Amino acid sequence: REWLVCGGGRHNPAMMAALGRLLGTPVRPVEAVGWNGDALEAQAFAYLAVRSVLGLPLSLPSTTGAPHPVCGGRLFERPS
Repeated sequence: REWLVCGGGRHNPAMMAALGRLLGTPVRPVEAVGWNGDALEAQAFAYLAVRSVLGLPLSLPSTTGAPHPVCGGRLFERPS
């Protein structure tokens, strides 16, 4: 068993080593299995953005332990 990491933190050796110690299992960047970590991170943010725009929750009690479903941030119009 191992953890595959995407996002900018995967480029930080200290963070990857700390994750490996905390998880007690190998931690590798997703590129180790042929995936594009930057593309995966971009897709994740796009998914979260669409859910926010639609007013859908980003976290649920069943996945995060939050007391209720929680929506994401806010969108603001750019000032003229």
